[in-house]
Amino acid sequence: MKIGMSLTSSYPVDQDSAQIMANLIEEVRLMAELGFDSFSLGDHHLTSNHYLQVLPTMSSLSPISGRMRLLPLFLLPFYNPILLAEQLATLDVISGGKTTVIAGLGYDPAAFTAFQTTQSARVSRFVETLEIMKLLWEGDAVTYQGRHYSIDVPVEMNPKPISRPLPTWIAGGAVPAIERAAKMADGWVIAPGSTPKTAKEGIAEYKGALEKLGRDVADMSIVLRRDAHLSPMSAAGHREAQTLLENGYRGFGATELEESLVVGGPDDCIKYLEEMQSAGVTEVLFRCALDERELALQTITTIGKEVIPHFRR
Repeated sequence: MKIGMSLTSSYPVDQDSAQIMANLIEEVRLMAELGFDSFSLGDHHLTSNHYLQVLPTMSSLSPISGRMRLLPLFLLPFYNPILLAEQLATLDVISGGKTTVIAGLGYDPAAFTAFQTTQSARVSRFVETLEIMKLLWEGDAVTYQGRHYSIDVPVEMNPKPISRPLPTWIAGGAVPAIERAAKMADGWVIAPGSTPKTAKEGIAEYKGALEKLGRDVADMSIVLRRDAHLSPMSAAGHREAQTLLENGYRGFGATELEESLVVGGPDDCIKYLEEMQSAGVTEVLFRCALDERELALQTITTIGKEVIPHFRR
């Protein structure tokens, strides 16, 4: 099992934005030193918090990322496919061929309004954007006819990504999203709030969809996103995470808080991951559930020193 981090890039506006970036640099350097496999950054717009945008942030972090893969997440309905294809190809060149794109739909009504599109069109825009990007990454003299985009005169894009084809994963929990992942991408990303039962049901759905398409699950990534708080000692980890259970966390319900958050110590985490690995998960992306500086670094360090070595034996 590969283990990476989904780093937090959203912080209150009363925090110094330059310090937020400095903290991300510290985290990526630490993760590279500890042998993490990857790191991801999310994609949100017009937020009341500071939100460091994914492409420039990830590009600036690439030189210190060591051997880690870069996993930028983009909400495809908001982007021009030609521009995004060029930018992601360049990111893959910058990273030395270590980029995998995570594609999502988006859900914030205000963002759809601001980008002058609609939620009702988000699936068709998503599909067309991904189709056009893949054509541009993989060939020349590209033309395309769609509902939202038409390329009537053949075009080409250079430089191409180093990784050809450039790997893509699709995130989403609904059955249509799982089916799109099986058809269009190289992996499926499971939502952080999915319980183990829901995740296992989704994995079965994904494997079934792959089989119908004649695609081999062994060639695909099944990626579990989990929010976590860990300490070297289980009791301390549970005690520190108690605030999440008492005050709520990211809209999780009681079942999600109990079953989807990974809290405690290394053994608790390893047991959880072994169960999900046996269900078919190939990679996990952790996010620090407590983003206070020392506690976030504690979680990253505990995963790096105690959890990752277990899965490298």
